[in-house]
Amino acid sequence: MAAKRQTKTEAKIKAVYTRIVKSKGFDALTVSDLAREAGINRGTFYMHYIDKFDLRQQLIANTVDELTSILIPEDASSGESLDVDDIIRTDDIVEALRYIKRDYEFIDAISNGGTDMQLYDHIKDVIKRLLLSQLSRLRTPPSGFADCPQEYTWEILVSAITSILWLWIRRECRESPETICAIIERNKTTAPMDILR
Repeated sequence: MAAKRQTKTEAKIKAVYTRIVKSKGFDALTVSDLAREAGINRGTFYMHYIDKFDLRQQLIANTVDELTSILIPEDASSGESLDVDDIIRTDDIVEALRYIKRDYEFIDAISNGGTDMQLYDHIKDVIKRLLLSQLSRLRTPPSGFADCPQEYTWEILVSAITSILWLWIRRECRESPETICAIIERNKTTAPMDILR
């Protein structure tokens, strides 16, 4: 029962955090305003968080955990071998995009309209961990660019996917998750210069 109350309290705090940050900005957010609007006392807030900065960090961490559980299922590194085009499952991408779109107002609040790159960096890390977890399942080990160190090869791939996702967030998730997934899928097999042709 206590865990259920805690979850309700955390959901209220998250909703109020989103509302205040969207209307006034993070700098104007105070623990007093948040506690009052959430219908909790300040002591309850401080049982969960050190201050508003800790609250933000925990909200980001929870979001990253959710995205990680969607994109990197527990069985991600086991099972049948994969072709390079299947290293990131389309269904998982769509589900992650749907998660973001469902909670867009909150994502927008914690990313400051897509201008605070902390969430971007965390999402990029999740995508890199996904790719690395799937690497051992590839039928043909990646060769990368002949004269390009592996770190740069990974950066190119991970940054491309993360940048598409981040632009979508900055554009207020206007397009459907399926449309963005199709762009990510197309990106996996299209060289950057081919887009200009």
